[in-house]
Amino acid sequence: MANRLEATILINRPAEDVFAFLNTPENHPKFVPGMLEFKQTSPGPLGRVGATVRGVRHFLGRKMELPYEITEYEPGNRLGMKGTMGPITFKDGYVLDPMGNSTRVKFWLELTLTGLMKLARPILVLQGKTHADETLANLKSALEKAR
Repeated sequence: MANRLEATILINRPAEDVFAFLNTPENHPKFVPGMLEFKQTSPGPLGRVGATVRGVRHFLGRKMELPYEITEYEPGNRLGMKGTMGPITFKDGYVLDPMGNSTRVKFWLELTLTGLMKLARPILVLQGKTHADETLANLKSALEKAR
């Protein structure tokens, strides 16, 4: 059973700018908490379903490599991916709602836990909510500062 979390924020930048920033792998360490590195591993453009990325995260006191796959891609509107961290499978993404020169950004995260990680569900769900809120606050800061 997956736990779905959502968070929303208003960013004072047009949707095209927000999407371009999100669609640049090298930008992810600038706003995703704990992300140390994020690089495309598949040939061809990142802007397609099936493209792959390798992330390196600091998680639970350890450095972990994470393979990601792009699962949703609609330019200017949505970007989604899935990945696995040991017994944790997650899907996450961004949905953009243009509002003139601003953009409402919804970040969603689904966690699926296996094995003993199921026992940690309450803690991981709380960490996931904190992660979602921090990701959006950092994204807003990075984009609005870049003006």
